[in-house]
Amino acid sequence: MKGIIVLGDLTTHGGTVISAQSTYTVGGKPVACMGDKIACPLHGINLIIEGESSMLVNGKPIALDGHRCACGCQLIASTSTHGHA
Repeated sequence: MKGIIVLGDLTTHGGTVISAQSTYTVGGKPVACMGDKIACPLHGINLIIEGESSMLVNGKPIALDGHRCACGCQLIASTSTHGHA
């Protein structure tokens, strides 16, 4: 099981998740989904391009630990709340 990505989580390039779905939260933080944005210090603003298709918020797959962004970085979950692998 992989951790769910939330607003403010980090990436392997040192970036941060900067947009998320306010209608669903984990630990009081909005959940990030495929199509949400990250700010990468190496590549600027990029989109999350992977998500768990069996877990949807507003019709969008939820992003999990290790999923990739358009710049090639991977997401790092700060929460221990799990989604499907």
